[in-house]
Amino acid sequence: MADHNPPIFIVGAGRSGSTAFHHAFARHPHVSWVSKILDVMPNGEKLNAAVLQGLDSPLIGKALSRGLIEPGHLKPSEAYAYWERIAPGFSEPFRDLLADDLTEKTRSNLVAAVERLTVPGRPTPLIKITGWPRMGYLHKAFPDAKFIHVVRDGRAVVNSILQVDFWDGWRGTKGWRGLEMTPEQKQRWEDSGQSFVTLGAMELSDMLDAMVTATPLVPSELFHELRYEDLCDDPIGSFKTVAQFCNLDFDPGFAQTIEDFGFRNTNDKWRRDLTELQQRQLEHELVPHLNRWGYELAHGGELTP
Repeated sequence: MADHNPPIFIVGAGRSGSTAFHHAFARHPHVSWVSKILDVMPNGEKLNAAVLQGLDSPLIGKALSRGLIEPGHLKPSEAYAYWERIAPGFSEPFRDLLADDLTEKTRSNLVAAVERLTVPGRPTPLIKITGWPRMGYLHKAFPDAKFIHVVRDGRAVVNSILQVDFWDGWRGTKGWRGLEMTPEQKQRWEDSGQSFVTLGAMELSDMLDAMVTATPLVPSELFHELRYEDLCDDPIGSFKTVAQFCNLDFDPGFAQTIEDFGFRNTNDKWRRDLTELQQRQLEHELVPHLNRWGYELAHGGELTP
């Protein structure tokens, strides 16, 4: 069994920039992570570990590293098929997972799995999940784990959600993560003409509400929040802060890796992609969260001019 440090969990709503952050962070030489191997081979822990060890080999490390960049090759992954095998219900719960949802059996499975995923020379497990934060659940399993919440302008998040083929909101509320709308949400959705923009914003709002609720469940010294816009503006400064929070070195080699990664802020696309009415619908639903994280309103959160 490899020696290991407490895990680092990257959390946040989907389409918030956490994937880019995760992929860059995975290039730190002292972190272990879950690769796409475990997406297709949930029992492939030994192969995943062998690949991580191979990255540090002078002979094959460069060839494997190219797989972190090139499409279709080795990449860090959320690997929900793997985590579902370890913790049934983890991948798509209809609500956030809480500390009281964790059974002793699942806690034991999670701890053992993280130990198996950690390889010599890379003692810190780095694990990314999206959607519900699951922080109360994971904190109970790993009391010393650290959490990094990647947050992004919700208008850009919803605009991105509307352009992916896996969003289930196109099927209406029955496909909407199994959630029942509140009476107030139902009325607003009907008033919007059953707008998919409004529906996407409601789903994101529920995710962010869960994050606000879950954050106090984790001691403040174990929680770090990172705005994706700040990461794009200052990747080196952002990662220096993250490395300090995670008790990791920030050497010149890793700094150069971050410098070369090429973070891009594409938040302005929602203004071009959505009509003015859709923009107003979006802001109207997201006002509390835009205000909370310091994003300036373009339309004052009002539906009418």
